[in-house]
Order: sequence, then structure tokens, then C-alpha cells
Amino acid sequence: MRAFLLSLLVLFAFAPSVQAQALPGLTEGKEYRLIAEGSPYRPAAGKIEVAEVFAYWCPHCAHFDPMLQAWKRKLPASARFVAVPMLSGPDDAFGRAFFAAEASGTLATLHPLLFRAIHDSHELPRNANEAQVSAFVAKVPGINQAAYKTALADAATLRSKMAQAYQFALRSDIPGTPSLVVDGRYLVLGDSYESLLANAGKVVAALAPKPAPKPAAKPRS
Repeated sequence: MRAFLLSLLVLFAFAPSVQAQALPGLTEGKEYRLIAEGSPYRPAAGKIEVAEVFAYWCPHCAHFDPMLQAWKRKLPASARFVAVPMLSGPDDAFGRAFFAAEASGTLATLHPLLFRAIHDSHELPRNANEAQVSAFVAKVPGINQAAYKTALADAATLRSKMAQAYQFALRSDIPGTPSLVVDGRYLVLGDSYESLLANAGKVVAALAPKPAPKPAAKPRS
């Protein structure tokens, strides 16, 4: 725990923050809430980041995920989606599984299966430990088991990634899961899954680069 908190403090100290600005055409408190000292989770040059903070044990996240997966495929080229697991601490078994799957290129396969194992088939409890999660992953076809185990054993990398995810949720003042944060500065609001996605789309559109104005036509001589 001490090493985890130390990593968190180091990341927090050097994480760049950008002062959030009001969005034209939208109303703060309706479509979004400003995150005063927010910054993206994994910034990429020229991209608007849409981050979902989620938890595998959260039933709302499980219900939301199919809608979110369909929605993110329609994001404009100027936007980029990232998933951020909500962590209970440095030994969070589902968080460790998420980052090991991400590093081994198997997240697309494992991600929906973890939701189903917890909420549909009940193969995993919501508070599963690492042994239980690893035993489940070992039975999943299509997983590169060697690469997954190697990533899971890389303690330093996992610790760094989990500290980064924890710190992002902390500085974004996440009220619960699922939550959507756009560009690290705008917490999306909504009273339903549909309105949450609709408002996220509005925030992305408001932040999208505007096309350059066409030059005025030269007068005919």
C-alpha cells in the first residue's frame, strides 16, 4: 500500500492540468460539470479523450457497456476512447486483470466476459480475489495465456498503471460508476444511459476543431 500511495503522489505532483473553460452552446450543470484542475488520463496529441471510469463489479457498468461499445465506434476521428478501471487499492484483482489483458492484447476478448462472469453466469463474485480471476482467465479461449501471465507478473508496470488510474479518478472527482470524462476537464452529466452518451457527444462536438473559414471570393475585375 505504501508503494502504491507513493506512486500516486509522484504522478499527481507531475500530472499536467489545464484550466477548464465553459463550452459554447452547452450549459454547465446540465450537460457537463467543469473539473477545475483536470487533465486527460492518457493524453494523445490532436485527440479529444473520452474516458470511461468503470468497475467490473458495478451492475450499472455491465448494463451500460454494450451501449457504450456501440457508441464509441461512432466517435469522430478527432476523438479517442479510453477505459479506466475504478480501483479499491493496489491489490484490486479486477484492475490487475484489466491492465494485464491490455498489455497482452487480450482486453477486447476479456472485457465483456468479465462483466458476464460477474453479473450473468455468476462464475465470479463481485469481490473476487486474484486467484479466482486468474482461474477464470485461464479457461477463456482466445487469450494468449503466456503473454497475460507475463504482464500480470510485471509488478512495477502494473503498480504504475494502477496508480495512474487511481489518480485520474481522484482528481476528476468521480461521483460513481460509470462516469464519462471528456478531455480530463468535463465530467459528463445525464439522468439515463442514453442522455449520458448524448451529452458526451455534445461535449466532444463542442471541443472538436472547427474547419477553417473559406477565403473570401475575389471580386471580378
